[in-house]
Amino acid sequence: MLKVLQMTTYNKIMIIGCGGSGKSTLARKLSHKIDVLVFHLDALLWHDNWEMSSKDEQRHVISNVLDKDQWIIDGNYSATLDMRVAKADTIVFMDRSKAMCLYNLFKRYIHYKGQSRPDMHDNCPEKIDFEFVRWIWTFNKKRKPAIIKMLADVQNSKNVVVLKNNRQIDYFMKSIQK
Repeated sequence: MLKVLQMTTYNKIMIIGCGGSGKSTLARKLSHKIDVLVFHLDALLWHDNWEMSSKDEQRHVISNVLDKDQWIIDGNYSATLDMRVAKADTIVFMDRSKAMCLYNLFKRYIHYKGQSRPDMHDNCPEKIDFEFVRWIWTFNKKRKPAIIKMLADVQNSKNVVVLKNNRQIDYFMKSIQK
């Protein structure tokens, strides 16, 4: 379902996918290319020491972002998915393999060990725990079917792009004009 469109506007882009799939990296690159501010949900929705914000707080924070004229939002967070889908003009699904996501997770951990990464809340040092590894391990089976259904439901009203590998990501980035 790779659908790279020659879009004339890039106003409201959401990027979703498994942990370690490259959402934040793509969001940063896209932000630089089209000069649209990126909002990382990990940075917005976590509090110090890995304390997650409440669903009500998540929805409030996201509604403030969605009111802007342009944005790129990366992250999943089901509590606000419906809001983001409704407002997005473009949805990018990073449909990477489990092995690639786990590889990227471990690479990221080694790079940022003991410190917060740029797309995360300041006081959440990079870590790996069993729960997150399990979430990645089961993502394609437990979460991907709902994402595919949602993408199918909106494909006639939104720009939908599914990226499975580095070649497709490179092609997508080259196809985008500011």
